[in-house]
Amino acid sequence: MMLALMQTQKSTEVILALDVESRSRAETIIQAAGENLKWIKIGLQTYLRDGPTFVCDLASEGKNIFLDLKLHDIPNTMAKAIESLANLPISMLTVHASAGSEALARCSDTMREALPEATLLAVTVLTSMNAENLNRLGVMNTPEDQVTRLAKLATEAGVGGIVCSPKELSSLSDALPSGVTFVTPGIRPAGSDLGDQKRVMTPAEASQAGANYLVIGRPILEAENPYEVIAGIQEELASSQQSPLS
Repeated sequence: MMLALMQTQKSTEVILALDVESRSRAETIIQAAGENLKWIKIGLQTYLRDGPTFVCDLASEGKNIFLDLKLHDIPNTMAKAIESLANLPISMLTVHASAGSEALARCSDTMREALPEATLLAVTVLTSMNAENLNRLGVMNTPEDQVTRLAKLATEAGVGGIVCSPKELSSLSDALPSGVTFVTPGIRPAGSDLGDQKRVMTPAEASQAGANYLVIGRPILEAENPYEVIAGIQEELASSQQSPLS
């Protein structure tokens, strides 16, 4: 099954965060990215605009789909939302871990019934957040402590994967059960603009820290040659997996 393959893979894969202003622009970028790009992240912006049809079209072209909706509601509504996605060819789906243990357990059960070959991912603390942002929300934990708290809550509820910044990967690997899938945004190749990301690593650093998937958007989307950027990242990952970072 796809879930088993995800949990046992050793290499780190690149996911393109396809958050752009139009479907035509998205299709142009995908074409420019070439065949080496296997994973596409469809976020809320794209899904609300282009809908399930675009997801199916991308899957028919051989792309693996990470549907990043970050569901967060009462348990019944979240479960029903997952049921509504049952016929879509998706491989990963996100919910917010802060929805709580009851909602997470309900979503995990629903995923096993409705999307048995897909992995449910819990989003912990967004990579745009830092300690000051959390404190303003009344969360006095550090980002690292809050990520660990939410990740444990999610895995105890049966969630198969965690979305976190690469900065938290090493501590989570020790704190969580083996076989958890780690998906990390906040990836910036050396020399890239950080944008609104606050807790970042390079692709090689994140891979060495234990990431299974790297979500990368603007460094690829804004590149003159997306194919070359992706190829460079994949070469960096291959080299880091052969020679551990010092």
